Order: sequence, then C-alpha cells, then structure tokens
Amino acid sequence: MKYDQMLRQSIREADLSLAQICRRLQKKGTRLDKAILSKLQNGKCPPAKDEVNIALAEVLEMDPVPFRIAAVQEVVPSELIHLIKETHTR
Repeated sequence: MKYDQMLRQSIREADLSLAQICRRLQKKGTRLDKAILSKLQNGKCPPAKDEVNIALAEVLEMDPVPFRIAAVQEVVPSELIHLIKETHTR
C-alpha cells in the first residue's frame, strides 16, 4: 500500500479531524499544518520527513514500520533501495 493510502486509511480509522491530528502532533512537539496533512493524505506532496511520520503513526495508533518504509520507497530511487538491501544481506 502506498504512503498516502496508508495515511488516509489511518486517519479514517482514527476518526479524528485533520485539525485534531495537528493539535495532537503539536502537543508532541511536531508542527504540521492541516493543509499539508491534507496534501499528504491525498498524494499531492511527497511523504513527510521521518520524524513527522513517526509522530503521525503514534497519534494515529498505527504501526510505524510499514508507514515509514512506504514513505522512503516513494522518495528514494528503487535502485538505491535494492543496493541497500543487497549490501545489508551480505
């Protein structure tokens, strides 16, 4: 599943408004505008930075690992991901 799909589904399941999510993020020290959150969930901008994704996963009570991986896979070229996996298995 793609990053934006995972985010959209988790927001729906959390039954929180974008404003509520942003307020909860801010309480955790992560600032995110609800317009940007909307763009993230609709695939209108690239995935957020890792620290934002970790905080989002916590607020939305979702597993952060597949969410973070989905974000990286969208911004890092597939050849580089393959090279990292190859190097890591040696």
